[in-house]
Amino acid sequence: MTNFWKVIGVLLLIWVVYDLYAGYTILHEVIYREESPTLYWGGLGLWLVLAISCFYSWESEDY
Repeated sequence: MTNFWKVIGVLLLIWVVYDLYAGYTILHEVIYREESPTLYWGGLGLWLVLAISCFYSWESEDY
């Protein structure tokens, strides 16, 4: 099951890179870098933290 979350993490990292390129991100609505830079960078940070957290598993593998 940890491989599943690593795949999700990679997909989210791709999403972050695309958002950097495109200049907008999607939270509950589309947020453009030029119109609302604080919310844009906050949203991008949120996606980045979520992506990185997918690479860490909290489940025990000794059973």
